[in-house]
Amino acid sequence: MADSQSRSLVNEVLPPVNEYVLNRDYAATTRLNCQFFLWKEELGFSLHPSIPILSSGCRIADLATGTAIWLLDLARSLPNSSLDGFDISLQQCPPPEWLPASVSLHQWDIFTPVPLNLKVRYDIVHIRLALLVVQNNDPRPILHNAMEMLKPGGYLQWDELNVFEAYVASTSLALGTGTSTCTDGYQRAQELTDLQRLEWVRQLQGIVEQCGFEQPREFKYECDIRLAKYYQDMQFLVMEEEAAHAPSATQKEKVSKAINTTYEESKKGVARCTPKIVIVARKPIQQ
Repeated sequence: MADSQSRSLVNEVLPPVNEYVLNRDYAATTRLNCQFFLWKEELGFSLHPSIPILSSGCRIADLATGTAIWLLDLARSLPNSSLDGFDISLQQCPPPEWLPASVSLHQWDIFTPVPLNLKVRYDIVHIRLALLVVQNNDPRPILHNAMEMLKPGGYLQWDELNVFEAYVASTSLALGTGTSTCTDGYQRAQELTDLQRLEWVRQLQGIVEQCGFEQPREFKYECDIRLAKYYQDMQFLVMEEEAAHAPSATQKEKVSKAINTTYEESKKGVARCTPKIVIVARKPIQQ
């Protein structure tokens, strides 16, 4: 089992700074783990198959690790690798005594400078779903830290929701109701999404290259309609958490109305589908 005391990589333990707009309770933890398995079923991998794995094992870092479920899944297929997870809060992770020997978790704010002992340490740095983590529409601070953590020739993998190509899927039964309001709730929910602050997602491949990574490739994954209802039900949980953290009573009421209307529509056979993108890039061998 992992021993967090003897294997700590971050010397300074920072108090959690809760700017995260969702919850960290048991329901949110369950939602994140459900989300992971849906992504795994849809993509078919945790680590992108274009990334080579050393026969002797790799050092892999997972930034904003959340519940650490991505690392736990990877530990089964890469038993010889060293897997480190980092997050500003480890509240949603298993206790250290329950982790595989290859997995260790560390509290670290990824917007702060990289600790010296983490620099040039990793063969792979992974990031997933930083939509609510990236600040000021700018992922460069995270990319800069990822670059510093990677060994020369190491790989970056960033998995994200392709929010700009999201769409509403409807069954023939839902469309056969003859009502133009069958997606009214989804339209209302879409209006509550501030896409302007997510513009960086659309430009991520180019931003990765601007930050000095080589050969950035964007892989697009369409929605698997088999999973549409499960994703939609999970999205209701996200919306409920957003309502709980709404900055005003008016905003909270808007989100609550969108949930109610959208849920009624979902029972007719309507779901919002959001494709995925995966960016894979490499740190130059010589800089």
